[in-house]
Order: sequence, then C-alpha cells, then structure tokens
Amino acid sequence: MNEISDIGAVRTLVRQLHQRGISDIVLSPGSRNAPFILSFNAIDSFHCQSILDERTAGFVALGIAQQKGRPAVLSCTSGSAVLNYAPALVEAYYQRIPLIAITADRPAAWIDQGEGQSIRQVGLLDKVVVSAFDLVEEQSETDQWYNHRLVNEALETALKTRRPVQINVPLSEPLYGMAPASMESVSSFTFANVKRSVHDEELGRMTAEWEGAKRIAILATDGAEAEGLQEVLTRFHDDTRVAIISETNANLYHLGYISCIDRTIECFIGSEKEGEYIPDLLITIGGNVISKKLKALFRRHKDKLTHHWHFGGEVMDTFQSLTRLIDAAPRTVLGQCEPMLSVSGEGFGTRWKARFFEVEQKHAAFLETCAYSDLKVFEHLLDAIPEGSALQMGNSSVVRYVQLFNQIRGIRYFGNRGVSGIEGCTSTAVGAAQSTDALTVLISGDQAFRYDSNALSVKEGIDNLRIIVINNGGGSIFRIIDGPSRHEASEAFIEKKDETSIAKLVAYHGVDYLSASKLSELDIAIAELFAADRNGAAVLEVFTPRIDSPDILKLYFKALR
Repeated sequence: MNEISDIGAVRTLVRQLHQRGISDIVLSPGSRNAPFILSFNAIDSFHCQSILDERTAGFVALGIAQQKGRPAVLSCTSGSAVLNYAPALVEAYYQRIPLIAITADRPAAWIDQGEGQSIRQVGLLDKVVVSAFDLVEEQSETDQWYNHRLVNEALETALKTRRPVQINVPLSEPLYGMAPASMESVSSFTFANVKRSVHDEELGRMTAEWEGAKRIAILATDGAEAEGLQEVLTRFHDDTRVAIISETNANLYHLGYISCIDRTIECFIGSEKEGEYIPDLLITIGGNVISKKLKALFRRHKDKLTHHWHFGGEVMDTFQSLTRLIDAAPRTVLGQCEPMLSVSGEGFGTRWKARFFEVEQKHAAFLETCAYSDLKVFEHLLDAIPEGSALQMGNSSVVRYVQLFNQIRGIRYFGNRGVSGIEGCTSTAVGAAQSTDALTVLISGDQAFRYDSNALSVKEGIDNLRIIVINNGGGSIFRIIDGPSRHEASEAFIEKKDETSIAKLVAYHGVDYLSASKLSELDIAIAELFAADRNGAAVLEVFTPRIDSPDILKLYFKALR
C-alpha cells in the first residue's frame, strides 16, 4: 500500500480531495509543504506537476480549471510564496473559477518569532478568495473532526460558488514522516443544489416591464454562456425591439448579434443620434464589460435606462442604472417573456443591426488598403486560426483588437478579464492547453509575454500550444487611449519600452521560435505555425510599427464615422 504523510491534517485533506475526484494538483517546491508533495505523488489518482514560480503555478491552475470546469489544487510552502498566488486567485474570483490553494504554514506559536519563511498567513488572502479556512494541528479526535469539517466546507464552497478558497495548514516538524495510506470513504456533507426561481408576483412586474418596453438591449459578456441561453436569445432575435449585444468571450454566436461593439458604436457615438441607440430596458448577463465605448455611452445616457435587469447573485451596477438583480437562470426567466415577442414597434433592434452591417462594409473597405500595422496583422491572424481552436486573448490592446473583427463560429474565446491584468496570460494558456485536446492559441502583447515568460518553463502537455506575440515595441495601449501620449514620461515609465530579446527568452526555454516583420513573411510564418505536422509548442513573434500602429487605428475609427 502507498504511504502518505503521517500528519493528521494532511491526511484529512488528501483523503477528501481523493474522495471527491479532484485530481489536478499544481505543486511548487518547498520544505514546509513537503508532506503534501509526498502525499499527492503517492496516490495514482492525482495528476501532479511541479512549477517553481508560484505566480505562474497559480495561473496554470486557473487555465486547467477554466477548461475542465472543475477545481484545481495549488500547494506552496510558507512565507512570501503564499502572496505569489494572489494575482491568480483574485483573477479566479472574478472569473468565477474554483481553485483550492493549500498554503503550508508554521505553527501559530512561531509566527513573528524570528523563524524563516514565516509571516502572518492567517487572514492574508481574505479579500482575494471567497473564503479562507485555517486548519489546526490534530492532537485529538475533536481536532480531527474539526479539520474534517473545515475541509468539507472549503471544498463545497469552491464547488458551489465556483470561486477560489484558501486552506491554510500549520505544520510542525518533523515533516517527512510517512504512514500507510488509508483512502477508504469518509463521511461528508454537501450543500444542497437550489434552483432559484422568480416569484409569480415579481415575474408579473418583470413581464409588464418587458411588454411596455419599446427599446430592449440584451448585453452578454464573459460568463454569460449557459445551457439553453443561446437557444432563448436566438428566438429573441426576431423581436424588432431587441438588440442582442455580445462580447466575444461570452461565446454566444449568431449572425444577427452585435458582436463587434466598438466598431459599431463608432459610427454614431458623439453625434446627436446617440439617444436612438439607448434602451429603455437593459438586460445584462455575465461579468465585466470589455468595451469602454459601450460603458461610456450607456453611462452618459443612464437617465434613459428606465429599467436595468442584471442576472447574478451580486450587485453589479456597471451602468449606474440597476433596477433589478435577478439571482436565477436567465434562460428560465427570459423564457417567460417569449409570449410577448413582437415584430412591430420602432425597430430598435433593427436599427442596431443596420449599423452593425453598415460598419462591417466600412471595416472591410479600410482593411483592403490598410498599411502594415497591428490592425492589419490581426486581420491575417484571425483569418488563419484553425476551426475548433481555443483562443486565449491577451489583455490591454490584444483583446480590443480581437473584438473589432467578426466572431468566428468555430472558435471559443477566453481571456483573463476578471481583473484584466497582464501578469498571467501565458501561464493561463499553458494550463488551458494541458486540459484540452483543442489547439490552444494565445495572442499576447510583447510586454505581457515578457512579464510572464516563466510560463515557458512548463513542458508537460503543451504540444497543442501556439503563442503569437505582437511586438509593437512596448505598451501600445497607452498610445491608443487618451492621456499618456501627451506626456514626455509616458515612453519610459507608462509604456515602459523594452527591447529585451523575445527570441532569446524563447530559446532559453527550448521552445520553437518563428518571426515576421512584414505581410509576406507573416503569411508564411502563420502557415508554418499552424502546420498539421508541427510537433510541439511554438512562439511566433510579429514585429509591427510602434508609432504607426496607433495612428492607423485612429484613422480606422475615423473611417467608420
């Protein structure tokens, strides 16, 4: 029989994870967490990998859980290692991805007593995770029962809320004692699944608001994807009052959806016609909104948003207009409004769709003569991504460029848009690639790629990973948004131009490298990157003009107007 740690708290945790079938374990080297490292590796049902950088480890676990839809486990040593999990855990919190961070700790008596790798870990991540659980060293049956109860609650919380939890475990030396594993079933409790519904009286008020609305907008964002929702929204598409506005990472596709929000809005934003595109009933489904233009537009006209329904369990008043929070499945509630679908009225939805298709023609016309730039490169890249791929969108300018192009039916879109930081985009893509047979394609900016280059140290299970780095010589987003470009300090301190060789970074990690600096080279490199006989991960670095690209994007938006 395999042996695992003889420390009671470790055995309690390992047994419960095993019983629940939670198998993906991302470990970081250390001594204080050695009892977990030894125990997880002793049980065949756990799939373990070791990643030195805890920040990278956290985002790899996030990518795994994102793709598999079930929790992944992290385990690190004590001290500052714990803090390195924070970026991934807070991103998981806002993406609603369940991670279980097991943080080894020193016994409470030795905190602040000059012991190495010891800090005040209890409560350290309280604002980062949905709940934190502090186990005790087991000295009695009551201690064992207490730990068992806390672990049970922690795992149920992660599963039901789909958010990260921390389990902090104080461990006294000796740390390396082992005893025969005992993996028989242990008693546990579960949180009952409750299907929330809307009371008849409340539903009556909502249907009255729907029926009385002349202009209805349904906005789907990250996390909106749910069983049956696509089918319901497709039927709503026929109601001429309804405009369905969908961001790419909602992963809801229909030819009639407004999926290129920024370019569509550009043709009327700032004009006297703005008011014609403001709904009197706004329905939002999902999390954070990417489009800054849409947020500015609706906030500017918030007085006209008579009713704003948001589906979710927590207040999210993005447009300063919230009137109803609905903690129930949107497909169920919206299905009650189907009998009131209408093909008459002023055609609010028809107006949005007309602008969408009008701007699509202007978009295509501009790109026909567009000079080599970030915009032109994205056109070629998105046309070439193979059907069935999973696209991981880097933050800042990348995700905004992607949303200027029509959503591709056969591609699923992902991105770290919970907090929208650049620190873990590559690591998340690595974890995602490990967890799917689909080709995983990351498009990243050069700064984000450098920042997270430790992700390339992970070699296991990433033969299906393709990374495209847009190297425009720094933080191009700061030349696009208003403000930074007007200041002399921008280049050195806001953009932080960086000429560190990406080719050398990639070579250091032993990953295949390709490059292109003009369209003819780009098309050849893309074909090589996505070649069917390619074996192993690869990075394509695309050099684009640093100054011209933001100027061309501004000309593009001017052409749409």
